[in-house]
Amino acid sequence: MYTKDYFEQNGYAVINALITPQQLTEIEQQLEQVNLTTAGSRELLTQPWCQLLANNLKNNTLLSALLPEKPIAIQCTLFKKSADKNWLVPLHQDLSIAVRHRFSDSRFTGWSHKQNILFVQPPVQYTQQLVAVRLHIDDCLHEHGPLKVVAGTHQHGRIAESELRQLRDQQGEQECILSKGGAVIMRPLIVHSSSKAIQTNGRRVLHFLYAPATLAETIPFQFCI
Repeated sequence: MYTKDYFEQNGYAVINALITPQQLTEIEQQLEQVNLTTAGSRELLTQPWCQLLANNLKNNTLLSALLPEKPIAIQCTLFKKSADKNWLVPLHQDLSIAVRHRFSDSRFTGWSHKQNILFVQPPVQYTQQLVAVRLHIDDCLHEHGPLKVVAGTHQHGRIAESELRQLRDQQGEQECILSKGGAVIMRPLIVHSSSKAIQTNGRRVLHFLYAPATLAETIPFQFCI
């Protein structure tokens, strides 16, 4: 089991068998009902089964040391790499969160809409409190275009795009290889990327984002589960 100290130092952890085979089967059955016109969806937290899953993950003992205090789920994004929707993701940090409405605070920048949901980039002191749980519904080996992370870079705050490659070259990167039912736990500010899949297996990932409940008093999150 990963410790809080390990997670805070490296910014990520890989946990195999986070959920049971039965839970995995139930999720797959629900995902079969999701009509995808693109390579993913940002609206799954509107569905009761996904809300239940978000709560189950909060109570999973393997995650208890890594999630924020009194965590609430504020996003869930489905990613699916397939033969006709295969992509690479360049080095980046996750900077945006979903909110219900615009508000006046100059510290919040980069307003945008994605899939009819409003997103904004909060100040770094807020982003540093978030934790993502990337639950894998399919195996994710080297040939499937796995997540690659540059350990420890979440401690640098917001990094200029021009500096990301140099950091990766200096520190190296780690591939997050795992079997279906496992998860990558990560700080959104860790520098990360992924390559195109060499072999497409329909790799599906449910990317949950958790915040401490205290942040909901400051930010009008789109979802609070």
